[in-house]
Amino acid sequence: MEPAPELIDFMQRINRGFEAGDAKILTDVFSRQPTTLAIGTAEAEWWKGYETIAALMRVQTQEFVELGGVKIDTDEVTAYKEGSVGWIAARSVVTVGGVRRFSLRTTITVHEEGAYWRVVQYHLSTPVDNEESIGATLTTAVDEILVLVQDDVPPKTAVANDGSVTIVFTDIEGSTALMESLGEASWLRLLSWHDAIVRQQTALFGGSVVKGQGDGFMLAFPAVGSAVSCSMAIQRSLGAGWSGVKVPVRIGMHYGNVQAEGGDFFGRTVVLAARVAGAAAGGEILVSQAVQEELLGAFPLGNVRALSLKGLAGDYTAFPLLWQ
Repeated sequence: MEPAPELIDFMQRINRGFEAGDAKILTDVFSRQPTTLAIGTAEAEWWKGYETIAALMRVQTQEFVELGGVKIDTDEVTAYKEGSVGWIAARSVVTVGGVRRFSLRTTITVHEEGAYWRVVQYHLSTPVDNEESIGATLTTAVDEILVLVQDDVPPKTAVANDGSVTIVFTDIEGSTALMESLGEASWLRLLSWHDAIVRQQTALFGGSVVKGQGDGFMLAFPAVGSAVSCSMAIQRSLGAGWSGVKVPVRIGMHYGNVQAEGGDFFGRTVVLAARVAGAAAGGEILVSQAVQEELLGAFPLGNVRALSLKGLAGDYTAFPLLWQ
C-alpha cells in the first residue's frame, strides 16, 4: 500500500465536475462495469450499474444547477493504492445555492482500467451523532479511546490463581521466502488459514491470544499442560500443509510471572519465551526448563539443549517436545 497523489487529483476532478455542473466529467469517472455501485446518504439511495449511475449523474447535476450551484470545500483527503486498485477518503463541507451548508464524507474505491482510473464504488454519507442514530453516547475522541485502551488488562482466564502464566510464541519459519515464492495473494490466503487454526486451537485449550505479530502469535495460558497440549494440536493441524505447501511453524514457551499493562503482558517471562521460540526450528516445539519442571514428566521431551539467549545474561536450557 502506498500514497497515491494522483488519486487526490482524481477526487478534486470529481468535485470540480459537481461545482461546474459538468455531467460529462461525472459520468466519465465511473467504471462501465455492471457491478459499479454508488451509495448516497438516504436509505433508498443505492444505485448499481454504469447506465443507472450515469443517468443519475446527469439528472442530479442539472438539479444542483437549478438550486443555485454547489461548492465543495474539502478539509481532509487521503488516497492510497496497491497494484491496480486504489481508495480515497475525503471530509468536506458542501454549500448548496450559496446558503445551505452541510458536512459530507466521501469514500471511493477505484480500479485502473487501461490508462484511466475508474470508480467502482462511490459512497457518500453525512455524519450523524450517535445519540440520534442509536440513542446512546459512544466514545469517539481519540485521546479518550487511547486512555481506555491503555487501561485494558489481559483476560483473567490467561492467569492462574497464583498469578503465573505460560507464555507461548509461534511464528512461521522462513516466512519472507515463502511469501515471495507464493505471491502475495496466495500468501494472504495461507496466512488466513494459519491464523484461523492457531486462534481456534487456542480457544479450545482455554488460552488467550494476546496479540498477533504478522505471521505469528503471542498466546497465554493459565496452565502449562494446556499450553503444551495446544501447541501440539497447532503443529498437528498445520502439519499437513496448505494446498500442498509445507508451513514450518516454530513454537517456544516459558512459564512464570508477568506484568500486565495496556492489554498486554511484559517482563522477563515474556522475553524468555520469545527467545526460546526463536531458538526452535520449523515444526518444533521448544519448552524452557521452567516448563519442563512443571510438566513432571507428563509429556515426552527430547534431550536437553543448551541455549545462549540474546539479551539475557547466563546460560539456559530448553527441551524439544516430542509431539509427533
